[in-house]
Amino acid sequence: MHVTDPQDVRRVSVLKATGLIEAAIDPAFDPGGNYRLAQAALIICITDDGHAEIEKMRAGRSEAPRQAVEMKSIEPLDYLRRIKDASFPLRVEDHEEINCIEALKLAGFVDAAISAALMWKGSDHPQELAIVKRITPLGRARLAGRK
Repeated sequence: MHVTDPQDVRRVSVLKATGLIEAAIDPAFDPGGNYRLAQAALIICITDDGHAEIEKMRAGRSEAPRQAVEMKSIEPLDYLRRIKDASFPLRVEDHEEINCIEALKLAGFVDAAISAALMWKGSDHPQELAIVKRITPLGRARLAGRK
């Protein structure tokens, strides 16, 4: 499904950041490199977590605690909670953490710059680099609303 309404694009960003859907969101930069709201998004699918959340809502248990599920990747909101007291700018080189930063950035929760994967001197494989400049007011509000 292709989405172009600004409110719907924002909702898609949040759903993607929380891991409930898979989506491709247009880059959120203007030609000057400044952040702006993304203009379009393509929803690819609902994730397993998304389907589980839908089932909980249908059963009237949306407030029930989540079952512990061992996951290989870090959830973006968990990562946001982890960096909430960090000193900024924060330099990040871990691939899983950079994936979280990308999702949080698309949702408008962090202000960050992410480089393309490059071959660094002395490395045998491409590496990414992200610099988190700050957690945005929207990100702080999300943290405050969900402790």
